[in-house]
Amino acid sequence: MVSNEGGSYDDTRRRVEKSLECCLEWSRLGRHRKVFNEVERTLSVVSDHPQLEATLLIWKAQALLAMGYPDRALPPASRSWELDPSPHACHLKSNALEALGDLDASEELLRMGWQLFPEAVHLPVQLAVVLSDQARLPEALDILDEIQVDDRIPEDLHIFLFGMRSNLLAAMGRWAEAGEALRDGLGFHPGSEILEDAQEALEHARLRARAEEALVESWREGLGRIDGVAAEVDEAVIRCGAVNELPELVTLASRRLWRAFVDQNKPKLHAPNPWGAALILAILEIDGNRPSIASIARSVRSNPSSVRTVLSRIRSFLSSLDPEMKMRAFAAHSNPRLDGAESSQRSNERPADVVPFPAR
Repeated sequence: MVSNEGGSYDDTRRRVEKSLECCLEWSRLGRHRKVFNEVERTLSVVSDHPQLEATLLIWKAQALLAMGYPDRALPPASRSWELDPSPHACHLKSNALEALGDLDASEELLRMGWQLFPEAVHLPVQLAVVLSDQARLPEALDILDEIQVDDRIPEDLHIFLFGMRSNLLAAMGRWAEAGEALRDGLGFHPGSEILEDAQEALEHARLRARAEEALVESWREGLGRIDGVAAEVDEAVIRCGAVNELPELVTLASRRLWRAFVDQNKPKLHAPNPWGAALILAILEIDGNRPSIASIARSVRSNPSSVRTVLSRIRSFLSSLDPEMKMRAFAAHSNPRLDGAESSQRSNERPADVVPFPAR
């Protein structure tokens, strides 16, 4: 009796192994639909073997994620985690949860997986990425500090850790430490093209950040005083920028545009909020962005139709300006002054300290 059951399991295991050999090759070729179909066929013979089923479900979830179906990938990843908890099942389930917007559940699962499988370094790395995607940069950096790095870590992951540390430090404005992280990485991996490219990119980011800071300071000091209803519009711009969590450079550009518009048009004003929203939208458009007019209007409790009417007037004013002057006077992140400042600094400074590393 035992012998027959053992033979049945061995036959099933061999069937699964043969199936997964095909899946591995198809996955390398990017033929994820074939992987999915093969796993579906093979699952029918493993219902009495939880570990084999869990392994197949991992491949199913992986194929569905690769095809862009996190909603369909979540059930097989969850079932695999229930049948036979593994680092891979944790990784896939967390990816699906994150893609579906359930960041709290993704974080909780990764922390649990890290406790269960402390040797699975990719789980805390993924946790750090999830935190950094939520702008929780100090927490993400703390996670990286806890990762035990040794010879068992693949070279590409080791390089990624140096790069991600540099990226987090740079995003926090800790430029010198970010540069040191990349130099340390190159000490371990001399000649790494990824880290060398990161150094060049980080220098670009550092110079641009300095240029933006200088432009913000210049614009902040140069704002002229306005009174009456015009000042209420100015305050509406500030509110709209704050509610939508926009950078100060965008808000300042909008306030500059408002002063120029008032100076040329002398508009009759009634409700300040539609003007505040329209000015913000106009600056975002100059920068090449097309946010929803309705959502920006609602953020300051304005009627979208009223905002559109005001925005058309501001667009008309902008279209009358010389294009180069318009960009230099009112563009925020696409302002040519940023590139010019960066170029002049670059000619006088030593090369590369820091640069954002690819996040994934």
